[in-house]
Amino acid sequence: MVAGCATLGASPVCLAGAKLDARGTCRAQQAPLHHIPFREGFKTRIMQGYHGYLSHKEDLAHSLDFRCELGTPVVASKAGRVWATRDDSNRGCADMSCVEDANYVVLDHGDGTYSEYYHLAQFGALVELGENVCAGEVIGLCGSTGFATGEHLHYALTNTTRQTLPTRFYEAAEKQDIGLAVPETEYVSANELQTQCAPTPYSQLSRAAFAHQGITLEKPLPLVIEDRPADKDDDGFHLQGVYHGDHPNVAVHRKAIDGDDWTDECVPVDANGRFSARIKWPKHRFEPGGYWFMLTGADEDCLAPGWAWSYRVNILEAAR
Repeated sequence: MVAGCATLGASPVCLAGAKLDARGTCRAQQAPLHHIPFREGFKTRIMQGYHGYLSHKEDLAHSLDFRCELGTPVVASKAGRVWATRDDSNRGCADMSCVEDANYVVLDHGDGTYSEYYHLAQFGALVELGENVCAGEVIGLCGSTGFATGEHLHYALTNTTRQTLPTRFYEAAEKQDIGLAVPETEYVSANELQTQCAPTPYSQLSRAAFAHQGITLEKPLPLVIEDRPADKDDDGFHLQGVYHGDHPNVAVHRKAIDGDDWTDECVPVDANGRFSARIKWPKHRFEPGGYWFMLTGADEDCLAPGWAWSYRVNILEAAR
């Protein structure tokens, strides 16, 4: 076993804190570099840093609160594609009763990381789902919706499981080599607007995304379903792989983000553990929106072991 790496058959799987390089070796993963998410020249202060005692704990441990006034333009910290937005809330308060009321923008950076911008003002998400944005481009307006003691921007970089990741900033690197933003410290944004940038592809689930459930995939799976045909039976994606457990089936679990019930579909596994099926997202069953998605082994009745979290798949429809 290589340091930071486990092996499933001939395919190495990097463990937490490591990534696979071009030679197939797992190496320590360096926190990605982003810019301060405000216009160039804007001075801001870190109100709460990583592992902040107030609210930056557990899943939110690597989050930052930037000071800003109501209506201050919030810009993309790096080029990306709009993954999720909300801007209809006008409610914010200093207790947990408001935690679900924040407006936000989430950008997909195409590499399995997402920058999240929370507490935006009502009608303060200024981009559309699927839109490509460049670094420094305005995406929202500072506010205090959700669980907030006042106007500020809650910023975090997350992965496909919604776990927050340490992020380095170019502006912080000028003060110290590590480049981590320090609590109660001021920074001046150097986030110059990039007027042109290459389109960002959506991130995908890696072949090892379900390795903890004993499943390795033949190829990555999409996290976004777009432009489903209205009169064809070939929408969705082809699911192929190998199951390394003792169950006779692989189960496909899906549930609307705001829904109550899971749908479970079983795919038989052959004597060698292989499985193959087309996973469809028909319009009459899956309306546009976000869905939790998980693959597990399952018994003859399609009953599966429990799991603590799921991946999010977005269904987007092109404007007609």
